[in-house]
Amino acid sequence: METSAFVRAVARDVSDTLPTTLGAAHVEVRGWMVKWWFGNKDLHYECQPRTKLGVVEIGLHFEADGLTNARLLGAFRTHERALRGKLGGVVRLEEWDKGWARLWEPFEAKALDAALQQRLGKRIVAYVRTLEPILRDELPDEVAWRLTGTTR
Repeated sequence: METSAFVRAVARDVSDTLPTTLGAAHVEVRGWMVKWWFGNKDLHYECQPRTKLGVVEIGLHFEADGLTNARLLGAFRTHERALRGKLGGVVRLEEWDKGWARLWEPFEAKALDAALQQRLGKRIVAYVRTLEPILRDELPDEVAWRLTGTTR
């Protein structure tokens, strides 16, 4: 499957199964990746095939200002042991490019096929179910957050 078709399929699978109790998710599909977010686009879940590396990366990205990212990274570190228990030990929590941070994991991707699409869709939904309540609870008061309807 081509990358753009793959990310569209993952976007559809995830968007169709996200818990409605969290509100409507925004989703942005690009030819090489897909993002979902609820109240602030800078704090989003992402799926990005990296075909040259033979992996697909998924995770929660903190791409706000440096202080917000550092505060959220620290807050999630306090939950790291519990998160590894819920999501498994393969989850990585780290500082990243441009002062960003992320909680993520790579998946081996010899081919972008329907089986991987379904596996990743379920895993991203598990991330959202596990991480979104923590994100909302740990979000600094001054960070913009607004729940609205779904956009595509």
